[in-house]
Amino acid sequence: MVEVWPALRWYLTLQLVGLSALPLALRLFRHLPGRGYAFARPLGLLVGGWVFWLLLTFGWLPNTAGAVLVALALVAAFGVALWLRSSDRPAALPWRHILLVEILFAVAFAAWCAVRAFMPRIETAGGEKWMEIAFLNAILRAPRFPPQDPWLSGFGISYYYFGYVMVAMLVRVARVVSTVGFNLGIATLFALTCTGAYGLVYALLARLRRWQADLAAFLGPLLVTITGNLEGLLEVLHARGLFSASFWRWLDIRSINVAPPSLADGSWLPTRHIWWWQASRVLHDYAPWHTVANPAEWEVIDEFPAFSFLLGDMHPHLLALPFALLALALALTLVLRSPEPGRLKLRNLELPLSGWELMTFGVCLGGLGFLNTWDLPIYLTVALGAFVVGSRRHSGFDPGVLLALTPLLGLACFVPYLPFWVGLRSQASGISPNLFNGTFLPQVLVMFGPLLVPVTALVASEARRRQVRLSTVVLGATILLLGLIAFLVAAGLVSSEGRRYLVAWREGAVPGLEHIPDAPLLVVQRLRDRLLQPWTPVALSALVAAAALILLRKPKSESGAPAAEHSAPVAQDATVEPETSYVVLLIVAGAVLILAVEFVYLRDVFGTRMNTVFKFYFQAWLLWGVAGAYGLARLQTGHRAWSAVLTTLAVLAVVAGLVYLPLAIVTRARESGGPPTLDGAAHLHDSHPEDSAAIDWLNRNVEGTPVIVEAPADQGAAYRYEGRVSAFTGLPTLLGWGGHQLQWRGNYDEPSRRESAIETLYSTSDWLRAYAVLDEYGVEYVYVGPVERERYPAAGLAKFAEMLDVVYDSEGVTIYHYCSPSPLRLGRDAQPEPR
Repeated sequence: MVEVWPALRWYLTLQLVGLSALPLALRLFRHLPGRGYAFARPLGLLVGGWVFWLLLTFGWLPNTAGAVLVALALVAAFGVALWLRSSDRPAALPWRHILLVEILFAVAFAAWCAVRAFMPRIETAGGEKWMEIAFLNAILRAPRFPPQDPWLSGFGISYYYFGYVMVAMLVRVARVVSTVGFNLGIATLFALTCTGAYGLVYALLARLRRWQADLAAFLGPLLVTITGNLEGLLEVLHARGLFSASFWRWLDIRSINVAPPSLADGSWLPTRHIWWWQASRVLHDYAPWHTVANPAEWEVIDEFPAFSFLLGDMHPHLLALPFALLALALALTLVLRSPEPGRLKLRNLELPLSGWELMTFGVCLGGLGFLNTWDLPIYLTVALGAFVVGSRRHSGFDPGVLLALTPLLGLACFVPYLPFWVGLRSQASGISPNLFNGTFLPQVLVMFGPLLVPVTALVASEARRRQVRLSTVVLGATILLLGLIAFLVAAGLVSSEGRRYLVAWREGAVPGLEHIPDAPLLVVQRLRDRLLQPWTPVALSALVAAAALILLRKPKSESGAPAAEHSAPVAQDATVEPETSYVVLLIVAGAVLILAVEFVYLRDVFGTRMNTVFKFYFQAWLLWGVAGAYGLARLQTGHRAWSAVLTTLAVLAVVAGLVYLPLAIVTRARESGGPPTLDGAAHLHDSHPEDSAAIDWLNRNVEGTPVIVEAPADQGAAYRYEGRVSAFTGLPTLLGWGGHQLQWRGNYDEPSRRESAIETLYSTSDWLRAYAVLDEYGVEYVYVGPVERERYPAAGLAKFAEMLDVVYDSEGVTIYHYCSPSPLRLGRDAQPEPR
């Protein structure tokens, strides 16, 4: 049964969050059309979450719903104080815009609750949900922050966990169980992303006639959230049996790079198992030693929002999505704001922000580092670029102000989250050159086609309008490309990886290929192939050069005179400025992110560019989604033939991208099966009823964060059923998924020690050795269920009945409690009390 009342309480809680931040939003976004109403809820979650996190970090309040309400009240008080001090309050709010935002939020939230109800399972495979519910439950149990790592007791979570704090706040106030809150949280992120994209595109298009802006703004959620890449359409074409086998081999997207069925046997609906997953694996990388006879593939992740929402992982990149839109809205205020008193002054330099604005910008932009650390440098750079764009509107750009603003804003982002940064341990170990894998241009077009076409159309239109010459674009692209190649060569020579290959050539043994004949020739062949297929860097460099030249040129009207900045209303083919300059900045940022992974990647435990492509492409989709929505709306205002052609191509590309999500929802719901529910743990009642009942008992009867021990997924393993008790209770265990500990901490030293300790505890028949493990790690509960009975010897498990108190024994699960001093504490000759 679908949990209607919990969903309603959750929705009302979100309304409370939005109302608490509304005064602050109206003041902070006073320069934006719509006054930032669409961003009140994410602003309340982020700023309120920051206050709540600080309150618990310093131990000033307990982890309760009351503390959440106190945090929201403080946010509301701050906003009201700013509002009362303001002398430029407008007479009325844009009620039609407010109504449309509320309708969009309610419909999007309800729709995605329905989608999640048909695919609700929190499972071990096909995503990170096991990890995510573990974090959420650990935060709900934590008496103060940082919360304990549920899969490595005694250690704090070594991950960016701010998004889970926000979801936990909603769980507290709405009074829902965490496994229901998990799916409601995904629906919330979907709705917040839709309204954030709508509000941002509305602010960009508000110069159009009002009804046009109101309707055209829906292109924002359409392109950012609902549109998929072209792999969904390709799945349909392949399933139908269209195009030759050579075409599919040439395109080289895994799972469909084989001969399609015949037309007679084909179907218009993909039938391959989890075909929808392949849309997140469009890029196809190969190891240097790959040959046709001996294939060696490297996985690359290229998710986009529609896929991520469909998958339903509450992962940091998705948790941060609405707040990345909030950051883009803040950047837009730097473009549209007018000079006003009260701004900060540094000697003879006047900064664009007042003191309270600098603090709020810091909390909002800095929160991205705590939400999804990769996002902070991206959106901080966009904000600084927006300041440059905005400063050109008035007295001109002053480099001194930028030099002063950059460290000041960076410090404002870092200081509010200092406790998090001090405790963070990262697996990242530097930047490596991408020597062997250039992205096949058709795969880039498959990945970004629905956005790239309207984005390119907008750039082409603006380049023509601003009289940017093709020869200048070619020259700029050539200079950029040669510079990047020189950087790649230099990085390859000075990096440890590059030097290792050079030494290997001299010594005749390439690392990892010592037993492969002619290994140096294989590597040379890969490098040569890459140099002979530079089309992706060439195309992206041309786009960056054209967009950069647009930013550097003064806009021209159709008569050749400079365009008026505040002519209103703008219609037909007139230039919209400065909104267009801001959108072109987003296009440049997105193109640079896609271009960057052609040359470098962040070195991590995976050893390839997989994770860097994942993080950069996801943000590029958001940037280009907003830009593409604006571009579509602007192109449709023109009446010339060339505008009609560009618009037609862009619309066709978006329609092709809309094929993915509806078909994928139907397929995934059918694969999930079962009655609709929002409880992500409901399937455990049928598949593992003994563990499910024991976990329910622990959640009802055990308070705080006592340590529990269970069978781990050790030896670097993950995506297995082990770690289930700690995941669904939040109780810290000695070791959960060992593979994730390696990812989070960059080494396996501590998990390795615990593997042997857990093995000793469950396997030995020696009481004293078992007591030694219990004492060393502060264990209070020992869990013996089907997994433990299958994995460990019966003689080792039998000792617990004599050593410890039984507090739960039902359906094959026994939970033991340990609280008395062990013989080790009393002295080796002492005898433990009988149990």
